[in-house]
Amino acid sequence: MDINQDFPVGNAAGWCKSIEEVRSLSQTTVAFIVVGSITLEERLGNSGNVFNNDPFRALNALGLPNPGMNKIEKMCPEMIHTAHSANKSILLSLAGFSSQEYSLLAARALQMRFDGIELNLGCPNVVENGKRKQTLSFNRSAIRAVLEQSLYHKKYQDDWFVSVKISPMTDPEQIIKTAELIAEFDIDAIVTQNTFPNCLDFDEQGRPVIQTPDKTGWAGGSGTAILHQALGQVNQWRTALPKNIAVWGVGGVQTGQDVQKMIWAGASAVQVGTTYFISGAKTFGDIASQYIHLTNTQEE
Repeated sequence: MDINQDFPVGNAAGWCKSIEEVRSLSQTTVAFIVVGSITLEERLGNSGNVFNNDPFRALNALGLPNPGMNKIEKMCPEMIHTAHSANKSILLSLAGFSSQEYSLLAARALQMRFDGIELNLGCPNVVENGKRKQTLSFNRSAIRAVLEQSLYHKKYQDDWFVSVKISPMTDPEQIIKTAELIAEFDIDAIVTQNTFPNCLDFDEQGRPVIQTPDKTGWAGGSGTAILHQALGQVNQWRTALPKNIAVWGVGGVQTGQDVQKMIWAGASAVQVGTTYFISGAKTFGDIASQYIHLTNTQEE
């Protein structure tokens, strides 16, 4: 999948799940669009206060709200046409709860003719029956099972783009071992992290700011506060992976300088999440102007 290197930036999964949102992004400077993450069945997500709307210390526990694959199938022709008419690639981010679900999701995404998929293995905020679901990217056996079953479908279209989104890993050895596993498969890119899991904040009365079904208040951390951590993830993944697997940086990016730092760290593409969630698609024009000004100035 070709990405415009003049501004190799797109949205992170989490917000774009409708034709209107694809249309809005198509009118911006983004190099690619990510729809999702999408589950097999429609999900309403977690109720209550699940996003603190803070661009610096963002917290969310959205719980994967999305329309489900049946509705995406109905919307996908217009989504794809809209993106391609604007010369932008469009990916579908998938979130399953087992390797079998990921396989079904991948097969349906291929039939829908998206340019590729993102296998989101890093969502930390799904609670059912009072218990948190496992974050698959911390379990290498689970990663292997998902890749074995999902990559089966790639044999039907060799040039189909497949990326894997994982959780931030604080142990460098864990990154190395996970990179060795991923390198066994025909993966095109790693998206270096989802939100930082199990963050917590309190309001003035000592109550958790974020309301979660399991009453813990544990939420995914994002925003500017995690940029340095995110840069470290990008750099470690770039060092650990073979060159044929691209590294896509994400986490804390809000300015053109942040994009440049991601590229210096080793990213070939960058995703923007929190600032897009808060400020809307217009934020990409601001980031692009800053980034292009920086790069032009440095070349003079």
